[in-house]
Amino acid sequence: MPEIARAHHEKLDGSGYPDGVRAADIPVQSRMMTIADIYDALTAQDRPYKRAVSTDRALDILTTEVKEGQLDPDLFKLFIDGKVFQRQIEDAAR
Repeated sequence: MPEIARAHHEKLDGSGYPDGVRAADIPVQSRMMTIADIYDALTAQDRPYKRAVSTDRALDILTTEVKEGQLDPDLFKLFIDGKVFQRQIEDAAR
């Protein structure tokens, strides 16, 4: 578990942190966590240091990162097709 959490800020192209590792060295679980974490950070309403962006804007930002080779395109497709982002909205409404 610590390995997965540690790598969730890494990007496939090596531009992430803390180690700047590339795709082959990033566990698939971390890749999934990265997408969810970025979405959450962008849309969270409870961050006193920044305003939340809309779901559409957050998905546009994630799409750009996929196109730039930073995020896993197959996992992002699953995130979109599975409407994972909508589940967060539904959970927050409960």
